[in-house]
Amino acid sequence: MKFHFLCLILLFLSFGAQAQDERYFRKLFSGELVNKKDNNPYNKVHFNYSSPYYLVDINGDAEKESLAFVKKDGSDFFEIYDGRNGLLFSHRLDNHGPGSEIFKIEVKKLSSKTNVILLHYFEGYTHYIDYQGTARIYAVTIDNNDLKTLKVLKGAIIFDETKLLKGHYHQRNYRAYLEDLDDDGIMELIVKYRNISTVFKYSNQFKWSSYY
Repeated sequence: MKFHFLCLILLFLSFGAQAQDERYFRKLFSGELVNKKDNNPYNKVHFNYSSPYYLVDINGDAEKESLAFVKKDGSDFFEIYDGRNGLLFSHRLDNHGPGSEIFKIEVKKLSSKTNVILLHYFEGYTHYIDYQGTARIYAVTIDNNDLKTLKVLKGAIIFDETKLLKGHYHQRNYRAYLEDLDDDGIMELIVKYRNISTVFKYSNQFKWSSYY
């Protein structure tokens, strides 16, 4: 008798779970769960640090935008603001350890139609057994002076410092610069260390191609 009673309870719970699962999947595929307001305190930003705001006219309209490096709960972001609309653009940078920061920003022209912001970003360091610290260049493009066209290229390593427990140590400083290699009126982004070069070419269509 107890066995049959236990089977009835399990059967009831099984139907209840199936019905609950069905309701859940309906909400999932209908988008109801996605559109629902998130009140989970663990998904909110608890720590927010911002560098000073650097005022630069990045689209040639005689009005300066604000550029900032921001940390949110251990993640790094490059952000652009203006005085009218507030936050215009935010892009997450890939940090690899403590000490990460943007240490240099350059605003230049790629062509008559495209401006570029070059971000020199130290990705942080690891120091568990061996030490390694790296920096990377990012390129943020603006086409036709339209801030809605902002796009980001994650470029190549521009600095590498490594010290191994076995005694090996090296420090490599790469040169990152713009040059029109094929005389087509569009600058290429070149990252070079000794005889090793990486070339990034912009196609004026929000796309980059890389050559080694």
